[in-house]
Amino acid sequence: MTSPFALLSLIIALPFLGMLFVLTAKDEENTGKNALNVCIFTVLANITLIWRVFMLIDDKKTTLQLFEYLKWLPRPQIDITLAVDVFSLLLILAVHLAILIGLVGVKNNTVKQKSQMVFTLLFLSMITGFFVAEDIFSFYIFFEAMLLPLFMLLGISGGIKRQELIYRFFLYNFFGALILFAATMTLYHYYGTMTLQQLQNLKIKDEIEFYVWGAIFISFLSRIPIWPFHYWISSINSGIRNPLVFIICSVMPLTGIYAFIRFLPSVSSLPVELYSTWVSIIGIITMLFISLIGFINKDSQYKIFSYITVCYILYLIGVYTLDELILLNIGYSAFSFIIIFAALEILSDYIYRKEDQYGSGTLGALCKVKRLSFAYSYLTIAAVGMPLSAVFINNFLILSKLLETNLRMGMLLIGTLFMVGITLLQELHRLKTENSSCRMKKEDDISLALFAFMLAIMFILFMSFIRPLWFVLDA
Repeated sequence: MTSPFALLSLIIALPFLGMLFVLTAKDEENTGKNALNVCIFTVLANITLIWRVFMLIDDKKTTLQLFEYLKWLPRPQIDITLAVDVFSLLLILAVHLAILIGLVGVKNNTVKQKSQMVFTLLFLSMITGFFVAEDIFSFYIFFEAMLLPLFMLLGISGGIKRQELIYRFFLYNFFGALILFAATMTLYHYYGTMTLQQLQNLKIKDEIEFYVWGAIFISFLSRIPIWPFHYWISSINSGIRNPLVFIICSVMPLTGIYAFIRFLPSVSSLPVELYSTWVSIIGIITMLFISLIGFINKDSQYKIFSYITVCYILYLIGVYTLDELILLNIGYSAFSFIIIFAALEILSDYIYRKEDQYGSGTLGALCKVKRLSFAYSYLTIAAVGMPLSAVFINNFLILSKLLETNLRMGMLLIGTLFMVGITLLQELHRLKTENSSCRMKKEDDISLALFAFMLAIMFILFMSFIRPLWFVLDA
């Protein structure tokens, strides 16, 4: 089925057009505020289009649908193909909702607000293109293109040791880009232009198979907070005090997970099995290390980062099962997971700024602020896997499959999830503990408008538990 009205191209183009509109706006007194409003409107408009795409696809099928084709270059022959399935659409929608949450979190941040909106919209356009790309060239272009706006956002509000972290960020990703480019060119040299679906069913020549898959694994893992890449990613994320930039940085590992899903062959080969085994072992060790550090570390930002890391590596290990049902469960779980950590981040940032304003610690910060306390408590309980979002049942199914495959590995995964859950509950307990020295008062509570927005987010999360695609109307 082809896409009517080129809807897939449109959801890529709309944020880019919004970026151009913000970029060409004249510098006036309210430029930053106007840029934020345009950005929010663009994201909401694209969410509406994404919902329309959901209505057009068959949500019972796991195959790609709504194809769009474009003849790009005759020599060398390169064709562009776009397509979506339920999994990719869920991720696109989750990223849009997460960025919308981030925009709400920075509405009072006037530092280079116009620049933030420009690069946020550019990032949204590029990551949307990445999720709908179905040929190896457009996939590579979008995979690398989203690094530019992220690089600029880090430069605007990257936090402490900014130059060192940005240099490291550039070095790792440039290295990953070169390796993936070499793998892409090798595949093109031997097999010509192809779709990712064709690549999954391709038998790569024995003499290049180990090298191609090795390059693919290294380039995709450079996006995921797994050893040895966990150090620079944690250094960046834990130092960011801008919730929008933190959310965008935290979304980036999702691209590595998705890339594996699109590239891994339908029938596993010896190189893939070998690399997957080693990545799983390293991943579990990283999970144990990060969850332990998160438990010890007093910084709430690092605790959220440890939760994000553990979940991403769980999804990565789940991807290696090559089970279609598990992949769909990962999509449902990731949808709620992304929304949860985005909402937790803006509330944590709000608490951090209030406490920084008063010059006091976070002990008992939620005692007198009922709206903030309720929203933060709900999101924390949903994050640890209680039945308040799709994370609950879908993580349970992923772990069941992993326990069936490898009992020891499954038990270690459960242990790390338990540890990171305790880490989040530890932070919640610290914030809710009665403390007479806490300076936050009732008037420091979140506004009714923000609380209403949080209630809407909680409603989306709860409905995702009842029925993952509850917003898709039955024919």
